[in-house]
Amino acid sequence: MPNKRIERLAELQKLLRVCPTDVITRCALALLLEELDLPDEAACHWKRILDFDANNLKAREGVNRCRENRAGRPFRSQM
Repeated sequence: MPNKRIERLAELQKLLRVCPTDVITRCALALLLEELDLPDEAACHWKRILDFDANNLKAREGVNRCRENRAGRPFRSQM
């Protein structure tokens, strides 16, 4: 199962290199990153969606989830 997730991660990242403003793909990537327990990386993508669409409810909820999941964790660099 993790191998499929890694393949999906690579696929979504490739799609975003072609079309960085694709909100649906960016949502899928952010959700996958949350599933992989990477809230900092997911939050970056949710925030990017809000740059395109400040009223996107799914992205706002994602940012809040990531913030909650981030609470109490040591700081990790966002490369």
